[in-house]
Amino acid sequence: MGRYLLFVLLPAFLLLSGCAGQQYTKSNADMKPNLEPELWDTTQILKNLQRGRPLTEQEKKALASQGAIRFDLDVADNEEVQMFLQYFSIDKRGSMDTWLRRAEPHLPYVRAVLASYNLPPDLIALPFIESGYNTMAYSPVGAGGMWQFMPYTGRRFGLTVNWWVDERRDPYKSTVAAAKYLTKLYQMFGDWNLALAAYNAGEGKISRVMAASGQCDFFDIAKDPKLLKQETRHYVPKFLAVLKIFQNLDTLGFKKVNWQAGPNLKEVPAPGGTDLAALAQACSMPWEQFREYNPGFRRQVSPPDMTVNVYVPVAKEQIALAFLNNPGNYPPSGSQVYTAEAGESWWNIARKSGMPVAELRQLNASLPETLPPGQVVRVALSASSADNASLAEGPDACAPKPVVAAGKPQRHRVSKGDSVASVARKYDVSTKELLAANKMKYAGRLTLGSWLTIPGSQPAPAQAAGKPAPVLAQADSHTVAKGESVGGIAAKYGIGVNELMAANSLRSPKDLMAGKRLTIPQKPGQKAPAAPEPVPVAAAATYVVKPGDTLSAIARSQGVDLQQLLAANRGSNTLRPGDKLTLPGSAKAPAPAQTAAAPTPREPAKTGAPAKAAPVPQPLAAKTFAQAASPPAPTPAAKQSAAPQPVAAKAAGKSVNYKVGPGDTLWGIAKKFKVDPSSLMAWNNIKSGGALQAGSQLTIHSQ
Repeated sequence: MGRYLLFVLLPAFLLLSGCAGQQYTKSNADMKPNLEPELWDTTQILKNLQRGRPLTEQEKKALASQGAIRFDLDVADNEEVQMFLQYFSIDKRGSMDTWLRRAEPHLPYVRAVLASYNLPPDLIALPFIESGYNTMAYSPVGAGGMWQFMPYTGRRFGLTVNWWVDERRDPYKSTVAAAKYLTKLYQMFGDWNLALAAYNAGEGKISRVMAASGQCDFFDIAKDPKLLKQETRHYVPKFLAVLKIFQNLDTLGFKKVNWQAGPNLKEVPAPGGTDLAALAQACSMPWEQFREYNPGFRRQVSPPDMTVNVYVPVAKEQIALAFLNNPGNYPPSGSQVYTAEAGESWWNIARKSGMPVAELRQLNASLPETLPPGQVVRVALSASSADNASLAEGPDACAPKPVVAAGKPQRHRVSKGDSVASVARKYDVSTKELLAANKMKYAGRLTLGSWLTIPGSQPAPAQAAGKPAPVLAQADSHTVAKGESVGGIAAKYGIGVNELMAANSLRSPKDLMAGKRLTIPQKPGQKAPAAPEPVPVAAAATYVVKPGDTLSAIARSQGVDLQQLLAANRGSNTLRPGDKLTLPGSAKAPAPAQTAAAPTPREPAKTGAPAKAAPVPQPLAAKTFAQAASPPAPTPAAKQSAAPQPVAAKAAGKSVNYKVGPGDTLWGIAKKFKVDPSSLMAWNNIKSGGALQAGSQLTIHSQ
């Protein structure tokens, strides 16, 4: 008996512990349960159901309507359908209205797929009771997407579910998978009542119940609460009630469905590792709009090991293809860069970034197993912008960083468990800088209670009694790019971390957000230059790598942004002594005299219709999604770091005219002609990078 009890209780214990211990980290925060209670909490629904309410004439008419699927209901079954119809059309009318509007972009495609598989059109109502037609829906038990597939079932029917993508959220692929599954269920049971119950509980469960009870009718089986869980027993009546509402919207006073509300999209094949955020920028789409078209992506970079289809508006197809043919025209946007420290392992970087080791290695497949100090590692950003505030920095990542008044030396008292690396992370400085500031040769054990000086802040000069402190002159501004830190920006402009934070009212380095515009203070006694000169660079437009150089050190010494340096060199992050690096935004050598005409712009590859995952039909809706005028996504030129810009006067030399082609960007054109993007904008009176239009003419002066 004891052994039997153990076997009975053990699975239940494991199930409970698994549910209770579900942790949502940076890797799976996008999978948190978000279903409305009326879609899954059957116990609460049944408590709220009001029995015996009289039917209106409109409700009677809706209940009497017939669909393609014939349901033979007795009096009790009809009463349950009636209660669910009144519940969703009266008590939860607001939810039903929301689901109907949410369904509009998908209804034409779902109807077409059901027809192509010879399935009853009534099944178009199934996603209403599964997810409320929410492509991003997740249930408390892990079902996902509009059709609420469990991961295993989704994979059975061709959907990829991993760290990079969750195709259960793809409305097109998941609809095809649902059609295949429903076809299989009907072939198994030969009855739509049982097939629908199996969709909810699983075909194995329904088969076992039928064998144990000897019953072949769903409504007879549902009368015995011992055979099926409560949710499944009420699943078919709930489906039938929502179907009758959907078929009688006008009769029941609901707004009619707009069958033309969906976007007109094209599938574009994107190779592995495509920077999806940069693609969205190339198409002048805000990331959230791009994600609404492509909800299946969990990261802003596509899976490195497979070609995937990306959905873009028909009007953007050629621009997207031009970007995919030459993605180097845009700087990286879908990933952050992390610079490895001495002795740092892949596992350590994975822990800090919240990215699994296997996927981190997959994205950086060309890098060695043992990382040299200064090695730049790419970290993919989550598709959810809310999860990308900063890279995780271990257990103390979320702890507020100490802030001291500007001008005072910043010090840290060593406490139990502190190490050189952990203190450096805490204050957003490198280990090497921390060691140098404290005249330490090695990152050995720290003495408990000792004090460390934090680099990046200097003591304020002694003030004469009664004299006010000198006011810092505002010299320049800087727009924060993804992956930048307070310490890195301070080092770039040669100022203290505390000065920079005080000038911008930053309470902590973690307050730094991509896109924020920072004021760069100037030291007392210095005058802010009216027209700052560009930072001088070695060898004009190139830099020769020396032994011991790292990308971050080169970027800092040459006064350029690390991400722009990476982009200017095709993302190459492996350095060898003697290599020549192109320096972005630097003064270039004079162009050869024979450059009399602009080179012919690269034409996009002439491709046929993009490959489609058969048998997915083309999305059918005719209108473009959200044709409201939204501001264009910033182009790479708008993302230039706010380092001092060159004077906008025309440079001596010859000038050429260039016709802007599809997919061209200011940054890419500037790179092609070896000129500074800010000069290119000044020559052509362009206020922002987003103003560039295909077919327009640009004047380019050789420098």
